[in-house]
Amino acid sequence: MAHAVTSGPLGRGLEASDRLGLDGWSPGHNPGAHSLFLHPAELRRRRERCRDIVDRLQDREREFVAVCNICGSERNAVVAQPDRYGFPSRTAMCLNCGLFYLVDRFSDADYVAFYRDGTYRRLTSLFSGTGQGIGDLQADQAQYAKELIGSLAGYVRFGAGVRFLDIGGSTGRVAAEFQNRFGMKGTVIDPAEAEVEAARKLGLNAVVGSVEEWRTEERFELILLCRSIEHVQDLRRALERIRQLLDPNGLLYCDIVDFTEACRLVGHPEAVTKIDHCHWMTQESAPGIFRSVGLEVVSMNLAVRQPLAGFLLRAGEPSPCLPVDPLRRELQLRRLQQSASEWQAVGRTPRDAKDWLRRNAYLVKRKLRRLF
Repeated sequence: MAHAVTSGPLGRGLEASDRLGLDGWSPGHNPGAHSLFLHPAELRRRRERCRDIVDRLQDREREFVAVCNICGSERNAVVAQPDRYGFPSRTAMCLNCGLFYLVDRFSDADYVAFYRDGTYRRLTSLFSGTGQGIGDLQADQAQYAKELIGSLAGYVRFGAGVRFLDIGGSTGRVAAEFQNRFGMKGTVIDPAEAEVEAARKLGLNAVVGSVEEWRTEERFELILLCRSIEHVQDLRRALERIRQLLDPNGLLYCDIVDFTEACRLVGHPEAVTKIDHCHWMTQESAPGIFRSVGLEVVSMNLAVRQPLAGFLLRAGEPSPCLPVDPLRRELQLRRLQQSASEWQAVGRTPRDAKDWLRRNAYLVKRKLRRLF
């Protein structure tokens, strides 16, 4: 089932912790992973903040996705319903290639409106309780860019003046840091007009729109797809288009939010899934998905902030997406069930004074980190 793709203001606006709801974790401990969960009571409180927007979204056209966008398989396992906002949308795992995807989602036209009219920013801001102004976005992007440049040191050896493209580049702060560091000529493409205008003020060539619909004869030696890939509606088409835009000797850097790791950190899959994330990959499934569209892994970056996993890729020959090993698939589903069970157990534990102190200590620490 094919879908037109519209790249939203692709997640670049906030840290991964904010987008997943990891900020304000409850101190309820995961007995298996010894990490912190988003307490079920906290999730209910956040959903209540989002209720007005979620109720208005109920009127938007809905589509049922019957097959996997990557391999076309009809076999899946539903792992979450509703999503973290309380929207009645199911998320499933493809039992063939391992891709996680929304079974119930908006139409392509409604996703365009969802991003362009600011609903996306308002919804995520209400859920996380954080600001999403241009200044907030650029501050996060500057820190992210510094870390990314460090992780790509030695791999990016292009000379001054070569072209690079930042897809879903938001306010352009990441692209500006790359342009200043490597002397390359940057282009940003993003559908959010206000954010594109901010990118232009940084001296970047910036385009309002989606990469899938953008008509250009240019080819790029470096393409960045950072904290963004989960938002595209047609994952296969998006990756194939990016491969077309990549110079034969070029590199693509793409990072993913590892769905299994996110669930281990947050708790229940329904506290992770979101109507604006149409697809999720994992560290294990991503290489095969990339190969299926002709992108080969050069290097993996697992030193980024959890639950991100980064992939440096180059163009190759497409190869069939091989089925996931059945044992690995069953273990992955069992881990998701275990995370859900532990999360529910945390919800049955009263949030006492110690919990309150731990949670607020975390929030203070997070604010200090932003300041310094």
